Amino acid sequence: MIFAGHDSVAATPSNNGQSGYINMPSAAVEADGTFSVGYGYDSPYGQLWVSSTILPSVQATARYVSIVGIPPFGGSQEELAYGAGYGRYKDKVIDGKVQLWTERAWLPSVAVGATDVFGTQLFKSYYAVGSKTFGATRNVEVSLGYGTKRMSGTFAGLRWTPVSHPNWSVVAEYNSTDYKKDYLPQMSGADQRRKGPAVGLEYRWGWLGIQAARGRDNFSFNAFVSIPFNEREYVPKIYEPPFFEDKDPITPPSIPEWRQDAGYGADLIKALAAQDYQNIRVSLTGSVLNLTFTNNRIYDTGRAVGRAMRTALAFAPAGVMTIKVTYTKLDQPLVTYEFFDLPKLQDYLAGKIDRKAFNDVVLVRYPNRDDVITDDQQGWIAGLLDTSATPEQKVALTSAAEAPSAPAPCGASAVASPAAPSAPTSSAVTDVVAAVAPAKDSVVSGSAANVTGVEADGKLRVAVGHEGDVVQLTSVDRESNRLKVAPKLGFFFNDPSGAFRYSLSAAANYDRRLGDGLYLNTAASVSILETVSGVRQPSNSNLPHVRTDVAKYLGESRFALNRLLINKYANPAERWYVRGSVGLYEDMFRGAGGQVLYLPQSSKWAADLSVDALQQRGYKRLFDSLDYKTVTAIASLHYQFARGITVTARAGRFLARDEGVRIEFKRRFQSGIEVGAWYSHTNGNDITSPGTPSKPYQDRGVFLSIPLRTMLPLDSQNSIGFSLSPWTRDIGQMVASPGDLYDMVEKPRRDMNSYDGLGNFAERPDEQQLLAVSPPDTPFENPLPMVRERIDQSLNVVPAREQWLRPATLAVGAVLVSSLADKPVDRQMKKYQDKKVISGLNTYGNALPYALVGAAGAAFALGDKRMSNTGLISLQSIGIATGFTLVGKYAVGRARPDEERGPWSRVGDSSSRSDASFPSGHATVSFAAITPFAKEYDAPWLYGVAALGSAGRVAGRKHWVSDTVAGGVIGYAVGSWLWHAQREQGSGGLAIVPGPKSVSVSWQKNY
Repeated sequence: MIFAGHDSVAATPSNNGQSGYINMPSAAVEADGTFSVGYGYDSPYGQLWVSSTILPSVQATARYVSIVGIPPFGGSQEELAYGAGYGRYKDKVIDGKVQLWTERAWLPSVAVGATDVFGTQLFKSYYAVGSKTFGATRNVEVSLGYGTKRMSGTFAGLRWTPVSHPNWSVVAEYNSTDYKKDYLPQMSGADQRRKGPAVGLEYRWGWLGIQAARGRDNFSFNAFVSIPFNEREYVPKIYEPPFFEDKDPITPPSIPEWRQDAGYGADLIKALAAQDYQNIRVSLTGSVLNLTFTNNRIYDTGRAVGRAMRTALAFAPAGVMTIKVTYTKLDQPLVTYEFFDLPKLQDYLAGKIDRKAFNDVVLVRYPNRDDVITDDQQGWIAGLLDTSATPEQKVALTSAAEAPSAPAPCGASAVASPAAPSAPTSSAVTDVVAAVAPAKDSVVSGSAANVTGVEADGKLRVAVGHEGDVVQLTSVDRESNRLKVAPKLGFFFNDPSGAFRYSLSAAANYDRRLGDGLYLNTAASVSILETVSGVRQPSNSNLPHVRTDVAKYLGESRFALNRLLINKYANPAERWYVRGSVGLYEDMFRGAGGQVLYLPQSSKWAADLSVDALQQRGYKRLFDSLDYKTVTAIASLHYQFARGITVTARAGRFLARDEGVRIEFKRRFQSGIEVGAWYSHTNGNDITSPGTPSKPYQDRGVFLSIPLRTMLPLDSQNSIGFSLSPWTRDIGQMVASPGDLYDMVEKPRRDMNSYDGLGNFAERPDEQQLLAVSPPDTPFENPLPMVRERIDQSLNVVPAREQWLRPATLAVGAVLVSSLADKPVDRQMKKYQDKKVISGLNTYGNALPYALVGAAGAAFALGDKRMSNTGLISLQSIGIATGFTLVGKYAVGRARPDEERGPWSRVGDSSSRSDASFPSGHATVSFAAITPFAKEYDAPWLYGVAALGSAGRVAGRKHWVSDTVAGGVIGYAVGSWLWHAQREQGSGGLAIVPGPKSVSVSWQKNY
């Protein structure tokens, strides 16, 4: 069933999308992975909102708020005419809420949150709230909280869900919103709204919910759908073709016979092609049968290999001892499976042995160049692949590969149930045999489209509901050569001349494999209907117009050559991949460039470098061009955390010649759905509104990727993506990649390193309980009790006096010696304040502690056991070292350099002692955060990262040299102490804790 029952005490979205009541929040958040979208109206505000529990206990909400009665750009006749197509005033709002702990016995759950944290901040509030459930069935929830700014003062909420009618709830609240502080309240009528009580009735059925409420001055309503992204499957795979079964086995040939007659190898390739495998290569080396292939339909890599093994066993010659399979994408080897005991392989596929026994005869590893079978090595068999088999071969193949057809869905019009193999290849079915027979009603214009997709025979067909398209004209073959023509729909929001614009076109793609790793990729489109060309607002960007003129490109010509590329992919060494590209990259740029990707031995890291020499294309989007040229160079570091989280950090030179960094965060849920966001910070100095000279605009956005397999009754690798970001900004932009290498390797690499790397290999019922198939959902527990116990333990292992006296003396000496440099260094920094290097160093020093606190928190919450333990030590170090620093600031009260009071003066009357210069809080936090990681991972270079941040504080004249030395000493000392005291906590061991009158001894071990 798609819709499940509703938990009566579960969190429910309020009018603004955050879990709560009518307008006020509660301390609850929806279950981890819940994604909700809805619309609420509470006069004068209409809110289209999206909310997601992106991490356990962390809820993020995005709102698009329209305000009745307020014109979009001002009240003059000229402004009213300009905004006539835009409608009422609109504002984008981002909210966040963090649940500090969940409800226990007598302890309520507690959460803190903030609204409108970016942009105009018209609806900005901060709040804290506690919630408690009561009753034998806990069907009554009560909340009490306090807010500031717009949410001014005490607020409360109540929800009662009758036991006899669990889908219904009565909600009530005291609304503390001060509407008179809102934007132009006299024009919108918000000034007539008052604080006070409100009551409502809500109904939930499965994923769907609706609420109607009456406040003190008006009615409101809210309707929404909440989707649990952490469910593995929404639609049963009732049309998934069964795996290969050798129903009428034949006597296998001997190895010499197999070598002499290339038809045996050709038959194996044809049987695999009949099951959606492409780029299949076969060779026989001694007693080892080697296979390379890809599969662009089956989502799980282990399952794709498992199905291929059933076929290989049926066609392998007698005497073969080992089968080696290399799974590829674009001819590049991604993962290699070696099966050393074929009888055990057969037994596991037949359900006769368990996974543990099977793992003993399987090796899953990174591939190398020798694992790839090239076109030259396949020449011995190529001539037989496109010829018809003999009658005897047809009988053998058909009996071996035949599988029952899936019935066409009720009401289907002339097509089989939809499939979605990913471009540029599709499922493959040869002349000799179809692994799944076409459905009777799946004929379009005399052609057949089977359940798994379009037959890979090179013939042109019309397919309906294929690959997520309503209709497409398509042709594919076994070697990944493909033509596709399909409608394409694009949406554009929030342009001043019209809040909603669209484009509908017919898009054609032609992809051809030219040789080993060599591909031609083309795309063209013809506009059918569009309103984008109606955008007439001239760009006021001071940067090169690398994106702001997008409307000119979309509206200049009905026909466009969107892409024309030659791509060469190679794997020069194990875990190294390269790509070279030349041609038309995208609608707006052409050029030449390449990418290099390195995969370290650790399964979590990856690094790549992309360099492209580009020229801006002309507005006709053919072979015309503009004068603008640039070279982009982006280095990227990818790290996979637990819970399906990937963080990518990019740094380099962007399209508008601006230099800076871009951070990307995404989380992949059990369903395969990905939710993510990015933020760029460059030196582009974009002052286009809402950017200002003092606070330039920086590029940011959110995205959602939905695999079609979640919505189809059969497997698929295809996905559809949505992103929400400014489409006329030049800051922090990147050219569309001709073929990103990390995207190519990410999924197969994740599958390979997930437990034993075999996934749902045999599709046995008992496999569904294995960790490799159904990973456990690790609960996120409140760390506060554990932190308290750890600190108590650490206090009992404080170094003896003789251990710390000498290092402390050296530290004090270092601070005193560094003080000699205070005045001369500051004099030089003052002289060069207008230099870009000094300004950049200052920016780095200011931002570093925040980045390190976030990194430590991410390591604790998302890393493996070792990294999580180190992250927790780092967070404790930050907290304790900051406490020591605050004591020092109050005790010394030293003035900062930019106060111009001299190095030995106290803070002025207008400054707080908590903001004193000595010691440096930024240096303290940086060294406290880094020290546990530097020691745990033997990475002394990390101290250089912290030292550079300290230098930035000196460069910005926020601290004297001795301030940063003192702060660094404090941070290093606390971090070292806690790391030595707690380093073994992550792996267990012997713990001896002396008390006032006793000594406790315990042994802990993690399994």
